[in-house]
Amino acid sequence: MQTNSQNNTTSQRKPKRKFNFIDFLVFLVVIAIVGILVYVFSPWAHLEKLWVNNKIELAYYVEVKDVDINFVDNIKKGDQVINSITKNSLGSVVETSIEKAYVYDYVEDAQGGITCVRSEQPNKFNVTIKILANAEYEEGVGYSVNGSRIAIGEPLDIRLPKFTCSGYCTQMYE
Repeated sequence: MQTNSQNNTTSQRKPKRKFNFIDFLVFLVVIAIVGILVYVFSPWAHLEKLWVNNKIELAYYVEVKDVDINFVDNIKKGDQVINSITKNSLGSVVETSIEKAYVYDYVEDAQGGITCVRSEQPNKFNVTIKILANAEYEEGVGYSVNGSRIAIGEPLDIRLPKFTCSGYCTQMYE
């Protein structure tokens, strides 16, 4: 009788489960989910943004059109450039270049065709101001100087000590 009871106890044991490929995949998925949750919710993960040095020296050009001849000399090298709206510094003037301003008119000629005529605007100039500033670069946002976005084609309202104007950024260099 004892042999019979031993057979009953051995037949009631559960077979050992072996670790297989499916178990390995489930384990990897759980580890990946835990890793993602730790990265997203951990305050330490976001400190990396503070360590990255995203400050650069940026040279950018602002073109101001149709400046009266009486005001051209008011833009001087070394002048501090201020954003007229936010009142934040945008850097300092490094150099200026001056070109005559032109007007383009379309005129009908004797044969009925249209011709473009370029004529000088009297006492008007286009001034390009090169500005040097300490800027920040952020991925997906671009360059900014003291909170003002600097990008090619971006309009800028600027104020100098003796001159206030609106222009467009035409070039940028790090």
